[in-house]
Amino acid sequence: MMEIVKYLRTHASQFALYILAGCTAAVVDFGGYVLLVRWDVWYIVASLISSAFAFVTAFLMHKYVVFRKKDSFGKHLGKYAATEVVNTIINTILLYIFVEYVELPKEGAKLIAMAMVVLWNFFIYKYFVYV
Repeated sequence: MMEIVKYLRTHASQFALYILAGCTAAVVDFGGYVLLVRWDVWYIVASLISSAFAFVTAFLMHKYVVFRKKDSFGKHLGKYAATEVVNTIINTILLYIFVEYVELPKEGAKLIAMAMVVLWNFFIYKYFVYV
């Protein structure tokens, strides 16, 4: 029983750190996106630029704070980048659909697209990127 409690406590605290890191990266992503859109940058380009800044933030926080991996920087970066390319493509497609076809405001569309992509990332990072 103690082993189960220890396992849950370890993963719960790791997941809480993952949420904190994700929120930090989301602030960087969404904040940059809103600023760029307000500066009249096309919303798709604004999303790609803000996603790049969020990528750096999230990668460093996930690697060193959440999953505490001090080794294999290049290997982790490669896997993380591959994952983020797929995420960015999906996020951009969702953003475009939400703005152009669903006619959501650009800011709301970005938030919804970000939330949808975040749902599967913890498991991808834990079992694919940082192994």
